[in-house]
Amino acid sequence: MWIGSQIDTDAMIRALGRADHGPLLAWMALFTILVFVADAACLHLLFRRLLGRFSFSEVLAVKGVSYFLNAVNYSAGTGSIAYFVHRRGDQPFLRALSALLWLNFVDIAALLILLSLGMLLGGELLPEGIAQRLPWVVGVGSAIVIGALLYWRRGWDFFILGRLRDLSVFSAFQDAKMSDYMTLLGARTAFIGLYVLMTWALLPTFQIPVPLMALMVYVPLLTFVQIVPASISGLGAIQWVMIALYAPHLASAVGQTEAEATVVAFSTVVGPGVTLMRLGLGYLLLGRIAPDLLVSKEEIEAAREAEGEPEPAQEAGGVSSSEGSSGDSSEGSSEDSPSEGSDSGAP
Repeated sequence: MWIGSQIDTDAMIRALGRADHGPLLAWMALFTILVFVADAACLHLLFRRLLGRFSFSEVLAVKGVSYFLNAVNYSAGTGSIAYFVHRRGDQPFLRALSALLWLNFVDIAALLILLSLGMLLGGELLPEGIAQRLPWVVGVGSAIVIGALLYWRRGWDFFILGRLRDLSVFSAFQDAKMSDYMTLLGARTAFIGLYVLMTWALLPTFQIPVPLMALMVYVPLLTFVQIVPASISGLGAIQWVMIALYAPHLASAVGQTEAEATVVAFSTVVGPGVTLMRLGLGYLLLGRIAPDLLVSKEEIEAAREAEGEPEPAQEAGGVSSSEGSSGDSSEGSSEDSPSEGSDSGAP
């Protein structure tokens, strides 16, 4: 059930009316651009260390387009980046996808570190229910991360998992060195810090006074809940966690009902608003790399030949497509083979 059905609608409308719309839009636009550039910088660093060199302008373009495709499906956004690397960087598709999966793993490790620090330095800022469950979530998550590092870096097979190392979709986990882990861990931690500053700037536009120190605990927690579904994390849906974290800072001034409605109004405006701005960025950049995301006629014909499908008959006197594209097909067959082109979802 949508959370709005359990929130006072009139109070939400009042909260929307009280918001400082000018500063809200200005901060949203500024941080949308800053987050976009910082996200692309992390992606550029990932490519340089694991997939080869790409210009920063190329990475900016493909990151922007991935924002655009995320509106359709998250896997489409991730797949577009992997396919771009495959086409432009002469890398197998699954190897490119593997690097993006590895980056998601680094993100989770960074969030667990920040959550651990938050519990130590600001655990009293957390609501009681979340404070009781969070140590278990962090403990289990940390055990999984440590186990993964032992598996990939130290060769521990955990009885039956050794064969996973041979799968192309996990090749980046095998190839990444500890220096790669540390470098990307630092970059992604700084990237999450940018979201802390963004939230710190946006909350006052709805008169929600949350100290910066509290946000250093709250934002990593909210990001973790977004990445790890409620059914797995056990912390609840993202909107309810936002209410539990933010509403107490406002409730003493306006009452609990008004505070909860204000938090929901904030999330209802900021989330879709930032998404729309990202869509605009993606649309502006789509034309630059669209040719690299489209499958050419020659590649389709090469795939048909590899699968043994007959070519469509041509009119009498014409030259067969297999003869007309034999040179291109032979050059691209190893890179575009079906074994390297299977799709897979990733966060």
